Amino acid sequence: MKKTQNQCIIANVKKGVSVRTKEKNGGKEMATREKNIWILLVFLLAGLVIGGLLGKLASSVSWLWWLSYEEEFGINAPIVLDLSVLKLTFGLMFKINIASIIGMVLAIFIYKKI
Repeated sequence: MKKTQNQCIIANVKKGVSVRTKEKNGGKEMATREKNIWILLVFLLAGLVIGGLLGKLASSVSWLWWLSYEEEFGINAPIVLDLSVLKLTFGLMFKINIASIIGMVLAIFIYKKI
């Protein structure tokens, strides 16, 4: 029995093979793999934010104190570039707690299940 082109594409997508597909709107090409990476990033950011919020809430509960343990790292004093017409300030600070790490792990687990 000969497979049609659509059946081959569906079989390759189920196997996780990167397949180029054309969208009907505008004829843009987008790889399936690129689309999945964007969804993964959204899941990771959601896991970080929700985990961070839960960590802050857990700080008031005595037996969940360990979820709120956090570390802060980055540039303490921001770098300032003054061009007299334009003033740019560069800074980067990360604040990660245990609950946000657990949120990231859960986000990856959920992403793998989808």
